[in-house]
Amino acid sequence: MTTQTRIERMYAWVCRHRVGVLLGVLVVVGTFSLGAARIRTEVILQHMVPYDHPYLKLNARFSQVFGGGGSGVAIAIQAKHGDIFNEKTLGKVKKITDEIVLWDEAYRVLTVSIASHSTKVVKTLGKGEISIEPLMFPDVPQTPEQMELLKKHVFSNPVYSGTLVSRDGTAALILTQFKENISYERAFQLLRKISQQYTDSETSVHIVGYPMLMGWIYSYKAQMYWVFGISVVFMVLILFSIFRSVVGLVAPLAMAAICTGLGLGFIGWTGINFSPLLYVLAFLIGARMISNSVQITHRYIEEFHQSGSKTEATYQTMRAMAMPNLAAVATDVVGFSVLAFAKIVLMQQLAAMMSFWMATIVLSGVLVPLLCSVLPLKRRAADEEEEREHWLGRLNAAVAAFSIGAGRYLVLAGVAVILGVGLWQTSKLKVGDPTPGSPILWPNHPYNLDQAAINQTFDASSENFMLFYEGAPESVYDPAVLYTFEAFSRYMADRLPDIYKSSGSIANMAKLLNVTFHDGDLIWYQLPRNAEMLTGLLGYIRNTVDRGTLGRFMDSTLERSQVTLYFADHTSDNMLRIRKAAYDFFKTHPQKTARGQFYLAGGAIGMEIALNEEMQRSHVLMDAWVLGAIFLMCSLTFRSIVAGLMLTLPLVLSNLLAAAYMVLMNIGLSTNTLPCAAVGVGVGVDFAIYLYSRCIEEFPVHRDWNDAVLASVRTCGRGIVFTGFTLIVPILSWYFISDLKFQAQMGFFLSILLFINMVSAFTLHPLLISIVRPRFMARNVLASQEVPGEGATDAQRVVGS
Repeated sequence: MTTQTRIERMYAWVCRHRVGVLLGVLVVVGTFSLGAARIRTEVILQHMVPYDHPYLKLNARFSQVFGGGGSGVAIAIQAKHGDIFNEKTLGKVKKITDEIVLWDEAYRVLTVSIASHSTKVVKTLGKGEISIEPLMFPDVPQTPEQMELLKKHVFSNPVYSGTLVSRDGTAALILTQFKENISYERAFQLLRKISQQYTDSETSVHIVGYPMLMGWIYSYKAQMYWVFGISVVFMVLILFSIFRSVVGLVAPLAMAAICTGLGLGFIGWTGINFSPLLYVLAFLIGARMISNSVQITHRYIEEFHQSGSKTEATYQTMRAMAMPNLAAVATDVVGFSVLAFAKIVLMQQLAAMMSFWMATIVLSGVLVPLLCSVLPLKRRAADEEEEREHWLGRLNAAVAAFSIGAGRYLVLAGVAVILGVGLWQTSKLKVGDPTPGSPILWPNHPYNLDQAAINQTFDASSENFMLFYEGAPESVYDPAVLYTFEAFSRYMADRLPDIYKSSGSIANMAKLLNVTFHDGDLIWYQLPRNAEMLTGLLGYIRNTVDRGTLGRFMDSTLERSQVTLYFADHTSDNMLRIRKAAYDFFKTHPQKTARGQFYLAGGAIGMEIALNEEMQRSHVLMDAWVLGAIFLMCSLTFRSIVAGLMLTLPLVLSNLLAAAYMVLMNIGLSTNTLPCAAVGVGVGVDFAIYLYSRCIEEFPVHRDWNDAVLASVRTCGRGIVFTGFTLIVPILSWYFISDLKFQAQMGFFLSILLFINMVSAFTLHPLLISIVRPRFMARNVLASQEVPGEGATDAQRVVGS
């Protein structure tokens, strides 16, 4: 064995001491993997939103008074027969309300229903006296007369009719907010207990809100493991069908176990939260570990059958796979590392942990050959080897030959079609959720059905949008504040009649009091035009209404207040409409008063708008950086700018086609889909890297571009197919077995992305090599200045100098 460079001498040393090296690696990995016991698996809302966005800073400032907005929950109690105005059904509303109020995990002051103490009714007493009392507190009406009076108070009050009670009287709504430090798993346990306890033959319970949604996702953790387990079984079956040997089965799986230990250990020791929303990407890395090892294992077996020596096969495999392995892993790491550009903690944590985890795969260039060398492998005869594998090699070569020959114009036409359709569809790609409900779950999931039921039944929902006011002490009672709140609500209702539901603020209580002063005539359900009269109403409210009730609308020093608007959904198109309408309002109304200022935008919708804006910014930046970084990595690896361009430009086509798929399937860009798209690009280029590396080896032998490409496809092409199917088939299975729509769609999405890049390795890339005839592939011929049997001039003519 001849060693010429320092790295080759290292390979030779490792080969001679392979058992000791493997034992040392196992000790290090075993120690490092102990950190896996420290892993936290929580979904933290603050980690999923852009921390630097003005809306989130605003939410953080006002959440101390009015709650965070993103942790709101709506609970509907629906009567299956008749209406809710009976002692048993109203008793359930009261019991649920009282139970929530006693939870330490929820904000008591932000828990509202017809049974809560903060829900008031204005009553006229004798001698012109007016009283503000709880609507249905502390007890449920006991007599028919009391029940009828409650109906009258509910349906004559615009604040409650349609909001806390459906207009047909068949359902009641309870609104609450969980504290920001409460885990979604705990919130889900509490909410599911209510649903199961109070759902019976007479009533049904429907619950929506971010804590409930995240809780449902938590509940699928066990199924996620089951789905991943099925995927691993598929991988094992594929490995066995490909290699039918202990080496081909054990080496890739053992390497995946080593990388998994290092990756999980890193996550545990660094204290990074491992959100269940990241499990899909974690499995993608696991699949990538195995697929990368498949390529190296295939090369080891090829070298072993040629030399018959395990040591020689190990050494030659390390030498041959060093460059493509490093380049492939580098592009994969780039796909994750660019996620750090998003100003979202979840994405930055994802970039850190997954980049490290993916980087561990670079060890496979050394460890996989070593693992193969200590496993039993029988050398096949040359004719047996040819008989076993010739059909796949010939098929790959036939596809490549067609692509660089008679079918070249067909390939170019296909590229043009993909480019045109992709650009057209990409312009329609939406940022955020393009459909009502949650895109993470299937349309017929109980959560999405509950969301549809509540939206159809009530004029309130968990989709809230807040306008905040902040000013000098006591300035909340300035008439200008309430006039602006009232004008803003009316403007949004008129501008967005199809999605606007209702609003709530201290102005509603003032309007109810104004109706009472005018003999209950609802035409007076408005703020008094006279500022002195309005000031008098507010003074009465301040002196008679308890602090807990007022705490929903203003702080104790009367410096801050808010109006909450409820909308039907948070689809991406409607988010844009809500944002535009809100800012258009302040084009014609002053945003500052004499003693304070109004601020946009809070609530769950404000957070969604901030997230969508960050996704829009990050999406363009990440795409540019991931392609630029892949170009740089490939250029450095092959020491050629032409190589960087040839490997990077085809990725644009697969990116466009993937974007077109997202548009057709109504999938929007979000914190869930954006990482998959970025990572898919990095993983997809690996196939072409393996092909180009083999072409560099084959060109000095054949000294003809087409022959070198076809020889590479016949040999390396088999490894590409094996690698591709090891990645694609297990991930594609998610679409058929997962109850999580997000997991299923991302499995199909990544499969398409990887399949396109795999096919490109046999069609587009051979055609590019045939047309461009890149000098970097013939660098070894040029360096020698003379090819055996030919002069230097002939060699230079071949490489197209």
